[in-house]
Amino acid sequence: MITPVGDERYWNKPTQTAPREVLDAMHLARIRHMVAWAYEQSPLHRALYDQAGVKPDDIRTWDDYHYRLPFTDKPHYVADQEARGGFGGVALPPEHWQQYFHTTGTTGRFLNEVFTQYEMHKAGTQYCYGMWDVGVRPGDSIYFCFDWGAWIGLWSFYWGARNLGLRVMSGGGASGIDRVRQIRELRPTIVCGTPTYLLHLAELGGSQGLDVREAGVQMLAGGGEAGFSIPATRRELAQAWGVERIYDAYGVGEALFVAQSCREWAGGVHVIEDVCHSYSVDPATGEPVTEPGAVGENVLTSYAHFAQPFIKYRTHDLVRRDPQPDHGCGWSWHYLPGVVLGRTDFMVTVRGVNVYPTAVENLIGEIPGLTNHYELHVTREHGMDRMLVKVEAAGATLDRHAMGLALADHLRTHLGVRLETEIVEPGALPRYELKTKRIFDHRAPEERPSATFGRRD
Repeated sequence: MITPVGDERYWNKPTQTAPREVLDAMHLARIRHMVAWAYEQSPLHRALYDQAGVKPDDIRTWDDYHYRLPFTDKPHYVADQEARGGFGGVALPPEHWQQYFHTTGTTGRFLNEVFTQYEMHKAGTQYCYGMWDVGVRPGDSIYFCFDWGAWIGLWSFYWGARNLGLRVMSGGGASGIDRVRQIRELRPTIVCGTPTYLLHLAELGGSQGLDVREAGVQMLAGGGEAGFSIPATRRELAQAWGVERIYDAYGVGEALFVAQSCREWAGGVHVIEDVCHSYSVDPATGEPVTEPGAVGENVLTSYAHFAQPFIKYRTHDLVRRDPQPDHGCGWSWHYLPGVVLGRTDFMVTVRGVNVYPTAVENLIGEIPGLTNHYELHVTREHGMDRMLVKVEAAGATLDRHAMGLALADHLRTHLGVRLETEIVEPGALPRYELKTKRIFDHRAPEERPSATFGRRD
């Protein structure tokens, strides 16, 4: 039974309630340690720092960190991965690795990730702050709507469940309707999944006369999409499942879940400052964004990933930041109202997988017989986002059906999710005198995350 009690809400009270000057001193010391580790152990970081003319001892102040230390970005790791074969940016040899994952990137190439035994256990603690705060305790149970593939998001949530002593119930390999039946039979305390999939399950169950509200679920939890922090979606989830509590976790695959909601959900998540440092920059200039409430790109340094360090890492997620939150929870950690407001590069989440238009364009160019004239059509059906990739063939006599199948398989292989494809005859798509229109979002305004969380001008 989820029953939060008084001061027992804090997983690590000394840091969760520490003054900002104490937290800042802690962060700078940890960042300096990570920079020294990466320089000594990671050929990628040593090359980046040498190119910038920076040595670890040069990073002594926040100005040094902000203005002297170079940013890292996913293309750095992917390029290093391709040059070295297998993995990029690593700082420990393979005998220390225990588990492998991958994440997609804007180039359409997987970024391979490795974690040690320590890092897997440490990642599990990243969930404990928010889950403990809402009253989750050992003996509660959690059902995972997850096929246990190579996406790290819900794997790390599983590690969190193990750290908290929860009974784990797996829906791996089951169909949607079978998962509904299992949830109704097992009656877990918590159901974990992406918000669109949880809405899909409720709708699917209703169509078969199986009301998920009869399962007695007390909380929904997960991440991977914006829905858990979109008020309209939260209301829809609460009504569909009959729950009072919805837990949101914001994650970046390279640093795992780095922010989560507290008991007094106020429209966003707290940065878990025990495991990472987070600040905002102007996406165009890289200058720190210091005005409270202003939108900037979230930049992370992870303290929990030594095998593959991510330091001053550009997430391309646009966030607002409240450095001194005061909505009753007592946490002093930075707060991100609205969580992710958008991307510096447009992105659509399809069945929990981030799909970047630039990645799709890159992969289209690798299929013989296709042109660079394409359109991406985004729709929502049964509570889930879908994407149709429409591309012109290069010649009228080509087998468009076969090319469509080849493109779908190629996208599935490199993005990790199957997209719909349609190959049209030459000249079928419009031409534009100025900027070409590639993306057509057919979702209703209230179904688009950007409609709820716009930038502040």
